[in-house]
Amino acid sequence: MGLGGNFLTQKLILERLDRSTFNPIIISPRDGAALEKYRDMSIPCEVLAPPKSLDKYGGAILRHNLFTKVNTCLDVLSYNYKLYKYLKKNKIDIVYTNCVRAQMSIGLGAILAGVPTTLYVKGELINPIIDRVCICTATKIMFFCQQNRDDRYQRLIKFFKHKVTILPIGMDLAKVRERRHQSEKAIQSEIGFDPAKVNTVVIAQLYRPKGQHLAIEAFGKIGDAYPNCHLYLLGDHVLEEYRSYKAELETLIEQRGLKGKVSFLGWREDSIDVVRLMDIVVHPSLAEGFGRAVLEAMALGKPVVASAVGGLREAILHSENGYLVQPGDVDGIERCWRKLIAEPELRSRLGVNARGTVEDRFQIDDKVFQIMELWSKLASKVS
Repeated sequence: MGLGGNFLTQKLILERLDRSTFNPIIISPRDGAALEKYRDMSIPCEVLAPPKSLDKYGGAILRHNLFTKVNTCLDVLSYNYKLYKYLKKNKIDIVYTNCVRAQMSIGLGAILAGVPTTLYVKGELINPIIDRVCICTATKIMFFCQQNRDDRYQRLIKFFKHKVTILPIGMDLAKVRERRHQSEKAIQSEIGFDPAKVNTVVIAQLYRPKGQHLAIEAFGKIGDAYPNCHLYLLGDHVLEEYRSYKAELETLIEQRGLKGKVSFLGWREDSIDVVRLMDIVVHPSLAEGFGRAVLEAMALGKPVVASAVGGLREAILHSENGYLVQPGDVDGIERCWRKLIAEPELRSRLGVNARGTVEDRFQIDDKVFQIMELWSKLASKVS
C-alpha cells in the first residue's frame, strides 16, 4: 500500500535537513510503512497512540452525533496533554505539523509547553472549527501558494498575517529523472503497455475526491473517436474506508464499455518510471493542496490536464504548459484530452514548457533552506 504526498514532502525535507543543527524526531499516532522509511534514514520515531475515537479518517468523526463529538473533543484535550508531557520531558524546541489534524492533536499541548509550532497546510481547509483552532494555535503557518492562502478565512488570515507565509512545494529533480533499477521493457511487459497507443495515466490515491470517476466518464466519450488509446489508474485506496471506491470505478468502466481499455496498476514504487512511459497525464482531483504527482509529471515533460485546484492554479498556465479545467468538469477534461490525443506536436510543446516551469520554480533545496531559517529563528526566540 502506498505512501502519499505528505510523506514524500516530509521525506524530502528530512533528507536535506542539516543534522548538525537539527535533531528530528517523528511522533506518529500509529506505526507503519512511513515510520519504517524514516527509521531507515536513522531518524528516531515515537508512536504515541491517541484515544480510539481519534483514530478515524475520512471525516468519520464529523458524521457522529453530538454526544460522540463532545467526547471526541475531550479526547483531543487528553491527547494534547499527553503530547505536552512528551514535549516537556524530551525538551523539544520546535514542532512541525504536516496537516491540520496533526496541529489539532498537539497545538494546545505545545502552547502549554511553550514550544512553537509550524503548520504546513498541504491540503484543502474544509472544517470551520478545526481549521480556525489550528490557525489560532500555530506559531507559524505555511501555505503552498497565495491562492491556497486566500481560499478560506480571509479575515482570520489577515488578522494573523504576521505568522502566515508562502512556501511552495519543492521537487528533487535528480530523483524524478534518474533511471530506476527496472528496464523500460520490463515495466511495459508487466503492465501490458503498448507504445503504439496513446497512453494516459491518472496518478492518485483511489479516493473519490481524487476524481478517477471523472476521468473514466471523459474517457468514455473519447473512446469511440480514438480507439487506439489506453487509460491507466496508478494508485491504491490506502485506507479501508476508501476500498469500495475501486468497485465503483470497475462498475463505471463496464457501464461505459471500457473493459480492456482501462487498467488498474495499484501503488508502485516505480511510479515515476511508469509515468515516464505515458503520453498524457490527467489529474481530475476535486480538491488538492498542491498536487505533487502533477509536478513530477511536469518535471518529466508530460502534458497535463488538471483540475484548477490548490497550487496547480499557479503552477499550470492554461494552454502554455498544460490545461486547467474546473473541478468536476467532465466535458472540459474531454475537450483538452482530445486535443492532446490528436496533436502529438502539442503534447511535445506543452511538455517542454511544463519541464521548464518545474526547473525554474519548484526546486526542493531552496525550500528546505527557508524552513531551516524559520525554525532557527523560532528556536532562538524561546531559548
